[in-house]
Amino acid sequence: MTKIDKIILGLAFLISLLLPHSIAAQTPINLGGWQPDGAVETIVSDNDYIYLGGLFTTMIKPGTSGAFTRGTGIDPAGTGEVIPGFPSVNGAIECVVPDGSGGWFIGGEFTLVGGVARNRIAHILPDKTLDLTWNPNANSTVFALTISGTDLYVGGQFMNIGGEARNRIAKLSTTGTGAADPTWSPNANNFVYALAISGGDLYVGGFFTNIGGEARNRIAKLSTTGTGAADPTWNPNVNGTVWSLSVSGGDLYVGGAFTNIGGQARNRIAKVSTTGTGAVDATWNPNADNAVRTLAISGTDLYVGGQFTNIGGQARNRIAQLSITGTGAADPTWNPNANNFVRSLTISCLFLFVGG
Repeated sequence: MTKIDKIILGLAFLISLLLPHSIAAQTPINLGGWQPDGAVETIVSDNDYIYLGGLFTTMIKPGTSGAFTRGTGIDPAGTGEVIPGFPSVNGAIECVVPDGSGGWFIGGEFTLVGGVARNRIAHILPDKTLDLTWNPNANSTVFALTISGTDLYVGGQFMNIGGEARNRIAKLSTTGTGAADPTWSPNANNFVYALAISGGDLYVGGFFTNIGGEARNRIAKLSTTGTGAADPTWNPNVNGTVWSLSVSGGDLYVGGAFTNIGGQARNRIAKVSTTGTGAVDATWNPNADNAVRTLAISGTDLYVGGQFTNIGGQARNRIAQLSITGTGAADPTWNPNANNFVRSLTISCLFLFVGG
């Protein structure tokens, strides 16, 4: 994310919406009255907590003296109260992933977590304290994280992480010091913004044109074993930045700033096959009129956030619910109508949490 993007995202909001087909679709839920003072960049759930990260410096509740700095947790199912005790972070949090045991891995632009030096990546333990051993020490921004077993995949703009030279993408151990895998090194030649894992395949999106030893424009499928080689056949070949990826079955949903993918005209959002050459679905074409920044799937519904004002054949300001079948039409009634950019979505406890 550029500095200009961060200025544009300066007005923050954080809401939760009841999913369609529940009691009162698109009704905002009061998150305990807590409000961030800057943009929410990432929202992730482990069903016990919702962890928030972003450009905000404090979470403030009017009428109270309490404040929580940057990364913090909230109760997803109860009152929406902020959970106290998470360590403060001195810079932007761009991405978060649960560690599977009640803790969290966080990435971004920070250099201190809980007053301890941690350059752009850190592990928060289940007791909400900083892991004092795990310290991969990235030398530049971390934009994306995804986890599989004891492997943590990391994307960003760094060139050194986990004690190894790793250009913008790395596989780290979730245990010990967080060392980089000594062999796995896809070596992206430009920024990595999005990661999605399915089985033994890692889907990668960003602004690169070469990764895993192959010419791959802004999207690639990498092996999670060996050196992290790019699949020799799968090549959708995107003509603009990829910001977000989400896998469902044999389909990969792609969001970004592109206008062509897989040799097909597709404006900023597309569905591609996870097999073969990565062919674009011939029918599914929501045709967003501006960038798609974030995706979340629930059943046959795809929730989409970004900068658009029209998508799926409907006027939809920056957030929409699309069908994953047919043409990808927007739901004709679900319309939360956000008044500024949507940067992050997550689904938990029948709610869609939205930040931006």
